[in-house]
Amino acid sequence: MGLVEITLSMSLDGYVTGPEPDAANPLGVGGAAILRPGGERWMVDEVVAAAGAVVAGRRTYDHVDGWGEEPPFRMPVFVPTHRPRDVRIAGDTTFTFVADVETAVAMAKEAAGDKNVYIMGGASTANQALRAGLVDELNLHIEPVLLGGGAQLFADLGRQQIRLERTRLIEGPNTTHVRFRVLR
Repeated sequence: MGLVEITLSMSLDGYVTGPEPDAANPLGVGGAAILRPGGERWMVDEVVAAAGAVVAGRRTYDHVDGWGEEPPFRMPVFVPTHRPRDVRIAGDTTFTFVADVETAVAMAKEAAGDKNVYIMGGASTANQALRAGLVDELNLHIEPVLLGGGAQLFADLGRQQIRLERTRLIEGPNTTHVRFRVLR
């Protein structure tokens, strides 16, 4: 069985979007110029090659208008939401809308088989998965900026302590890439 991995770009102060994200500006005020979606090409290739399914938050899905008619995933995507809708097929990507993060991760693991489940956008979905103990690794791409507001990763984890072990550190030309294993 593959790993469940959160992969996100974030500002140094922990924001994965700037304030006020919407369909016209999915990364919020200031976010588009700073938080480059997907980061560096080698990182995108590495994540996609290892992934067999994706979990993406409903707000992210809405803000990017469902990634249009040809989404980049080409694998099953599970979207936890309190606003259900029918399965959507766009290009080679199937979007399945489910009631909660736990269901999304369970279905994604089944669909991924021996490959990884990639949890991406947004902060709420990632925080829920961490809080529920569903995450094996964090793959963070830290941008050299302080946004001061927006959707913050790790903002709502409750009082539980989540212990991590750093397994990789790469200094890129603009981004610092850090991978952590979640210790159980």
